[in-house]
Amino acid sequence: MALSPVTTSFTAQPNGGAFGINAYGADFIEVNGVRFGTSLLLHSDTGPSSMEGLSAESLQAHHLESLAGLAPEIVLVGTGSRQRFLAPAVLAPMLSRRIGVECMTLAAACRTFNLLASEGRKTAAFLLFDSPAATNALPDSTHPFPSFKD
Repeated sequence: MALSPVTTSFTAQPNGGAFGINAYGADFIEVNGVRFGTSLLLHSDTGPSSMEGLSAESLQAHHLESLAGLAPEIVLVGTGSRQRFLAPAVLAPMLSRRIGVECMTLAAACRTFNLLASEGRKTAAFLLFDSPAATNALPDSTHPFPSFKD
């Protein structure tokens, strides 16, 4: 007896927080059906805040310090099309409070945010697009992030 193929689609539905990422691309992030064309700070409970012009290269300690009142369990930093690590001085405000910070590509940060938010975890994410200087430095083989919107 042959098994018939089964297809499954995954649409993360945050349980603990009210906000989730529906889709993303090289120049946009869609949160709860609203499309943003700028870098964002997204918290699973309070939603998105535009961070116009902010990139991995311009992220500073005071940006992370501003999250202290929201008390996230973890902070994700989506650093654009390539993973970049932040300087220890930039991470210090969160690490001194024993709050983990994970740096990853923007695509990975979007997926991880939805996973953690769906588990009810208090999660914050800096979702940063490449700066123009970083984009010019990328090899020609780069491609846009896939959208996971069905």
